[in-house]
Order: sequence, then structure tokens, then C-alpha cells
Amino acid sequence: MITAKTHITFKDFLNFNIKNSLPRIIIFSFIILLFLGLNFYNTENNAQNILKSASIWFAAAFVFIIIRSYFRLKNAFYSNKKIQEEIIYTFTDEKVQTKGETFEGDFSWNTVHKIIEKKDWLLIYQSKTTMNMVPKKHFTKNEISELRKIIVNNKVSAKLRND
Repeated sequence: MITAKTHITFKDFLNFNIKNSLPRIIIFSFIILLFLGLNFYNTENNAQNILKSASIWFAAAFVFIIIRSYFRLKNAFYSNKKIQEEIIYTFTDEKVQTKGETFEGDFSWNTVHKIIEKKDWLLIYQSKTTMNMVPKKHFTKNEISELRKIIVNNKVSAKLRND
């Protein structure tokens, strides 16, 4: 049995989402840059004006995406009271128990959709879109190793780290 008392701050939540969204933001930004470059190119301006105009629009779009994402994440975090609570997770061979300040529950390993282990997080998906975000900083290295064994022994679909 492994027990961890966790608490996610807005800073934790923001850092998690930035790290996981950055590749999408970069790809989206390059698509916008390409679109703007081609659009300005078709207006028969010289190359220097095209680059200058595209760069300005690209920077404006990128700043807009970052600011919009920040406020969207802030709203998502502060509108979900449960994620802000201190949560105690208890992992056993049979199930995962969760206990917050305003809720308590458990679920068996065979109901877990999948688990993804990141460098700093353990993401336990209840479905394709719903997950428990468990910060790994609240575990010892031995507890992480033991938890990985429990996950593997229960044949949960998982992407676990090897460190």
C-alpha cells in the first residue's frame, strides 16, 4: 500500500499545461506564419515587406494565444474546487482510493482507461478525457517503483518511465 498526500497549486497546473501544450502551440504558430507568409506573398509585395508583415502578425497571434491560454487555464483551475483541495491517494493491489476535503471515492484498477507517467506527474485516466493528475513530488523513488509494479501487475494500459 502506498499513500501520498498531494496538493496541486495553480502554478503546478499552469506549468503542466504549458509543457504539454507547447508542441501544439508551436505547430499552430508555424501554420499561421506559413499562411500569413503565403497570403502576403500573393499581394505582390517585396520580400522584405512580406517578412516584416508576417512577423508582426505572427507575433501578435502568438501573444494572443499565450494570453488566451493563460486565462482559460486560470478559469479551469479556479472553477474546479476539487482540484484545488489537498487529496490523499492510497494505492493498493486492488484499487485506488481518493480522499479530498469535500469528497471521497475509490476505483479498481480494471476501470482505469490508461496511465501515463511523465517526469513530474502520474496521469490516471478514468476515460479518454478525464484524469487524475497526481504530482510525483509527493512520492519517494521506492514508492514510485512499487507503484509501477502494482500498475504492471494489474495489466493497466500504461506508458511508464524507466528511471
